[in-house]
Parts: sequence; C-alpha cells; structure tokens
Amino acid sequence: MVLLTTACVGASGGPSSPEAVPTPGDAENRAELAEVLPEALEGGASASWRLLSFDSSGLMTVNRGRLSCDGDGSGTYLVEGGATRSTPEQEFVPGREFDEQDLAPAQTQTAGSVATDEGLHAEGGGGFWPVDESVVPTEYAEDVAAARGANCSHITATVATSSDLRLIDAIEVDGAPVAHWKGTAYIDELQENASGYARQDYAELTAMNLGEAAVDVELWVDAGNRPVAYYQSLPPDRTGLQPRWFALSLSNWNNGTSVTVPGD
Repeated sequence: MVLLTTACVGASGGPSSPEAVPTPGDAENRAELAEVLPEALEGGASASWRLLSFDSSGLMTVNRGRLSCDGDGSGTYLVEGGATRSTPEQEFVPGREFDEQDLAPAQTQTAGSVATDEGLHAEGGGGFWPVDESVVPTEYAEDVAAARGANCSHITATVATSSDLRLIDAIEVDGAPVAHWKGTAYIDELQENASGYARQDYAELTAMNLGEAAVDVELWVDAGNRPVAYYQSLPPDRTGLQPRWFALSLSNWNNGTSVTVPGD
C-alpha cells in the first residue's frame, strides 16, 4: 500500500520554492515532466493500483487491481476479484489505510475482469473480459468506473496540457522521496491529450459545455519519473454538478506480472 508523508515544506508551513525541493526524478517544471514521465511508461510499464472515487452517490468507492500502460496513456487494466468496496467518507486523504470493517461491498463490481481502452465502449461491452476466458460477458459492462479511473491516460494528459502544474514540495512514499506537483487543468485540453476511457469521460463533459472548466489536480512522481499517485477534483462551483473526484495510487512498478488481453 502506498503511504504518503510530507517531507519538505516552507518555513511558514506552506510549500517551499521548487529550487529548495530535493526533487527526485528529472523534471523541475511541467514541460520537462511531460517528456520524462511518458518515457518512463514506454513499453507497457506495469503497476499495482488502488482507486478511490467519489460522486453524488455519497459513498467513496475503493477498487484495486493491476495495470499495464504505455507512454501515450493507453493501457490494459485488471480489477482484482472481490476488491470493490465502498465507505461513507467523502474526502481524499493520501496514504489512508482501510480496515475491512471500514468498507462494505459495492452494489456493482468488475471484480476479476480485464478491460482495454480499445473495446470498452463497443456495443455489447466488447473489450471487457473475465480473466483467462474469451467470451465477452455483457453484464460486466454495467460498472466501468474502476477501469475508467484507474487509467494512466488521465496522468499523461495532465502533464501534456498547458496547465499550471507546478512542483510544490517533496514527500515520502514507503520511505523513498517523491516529487509532489499541484495545479489545475482544463477539460477540453485533457480531452485533446487523453485516450481510451479518459478521453470518453472528458468528451462527455465537453458535450455539456464544460470544456473550459478547470479541474484541480495533484501528482506524485518517483525518482524513476513514474507516477505514484494522482488526484483530480471537479469542484461543483465551476460546473454546477455534484462534487466529483478520484485518486489513483500506483505501486510496485514493474515488480509484478504485466496485464495483457486474455489470449494474446
């Protein structure tokens, strides 16, 4: 599990200047990050993921699995069997651990399935498979939130935009320093730079005339230029919608099995 703790802040308790941050990785500004982070993902880098997501349901959903993703943000996503849970909490707390008594089974699950960017939105749920089978089960198409949120394309699109993403401090993840970035990004630019599920989600918001709305984003990057956590919030005062946010934690990069489409 990813544990995030603050390692370096300014004297007043606020963020220190980028020059004072002992920055792991090779980026000191968003433009540099937009080069080195996709390079770190090239070749289908794999990681374990945990997704926290909240919307108007009033419950935060917790999902886990493993993914493989490439430098353009496209990927393949495994949802662990029995891992979809929910809790009444409504705020993201980095590093928050959840005991089993804190969580209840979610009403719908994608547990034990594999999803790909290319086929999720095909008629009949194409692109969504149970592990080690070739028959597409349409019932899995009902709940695609896990694969949509556990998506590297949100991250690669964020660093590729002209957002004000900036380095603000350093933290520790499992005892290792990581760089903490924070800023805002615009939905229409995220749509332009995203792929797969993420592009579809942003396109739906753009169709609602929300393309110019700004989302709050935070990103934590390790010494290998790989993302270890990503947070995105769409405030209701900018959209007129109910509160909506998700947080994706990534760990064990390339220390586990890569995720592939069954039969490949």
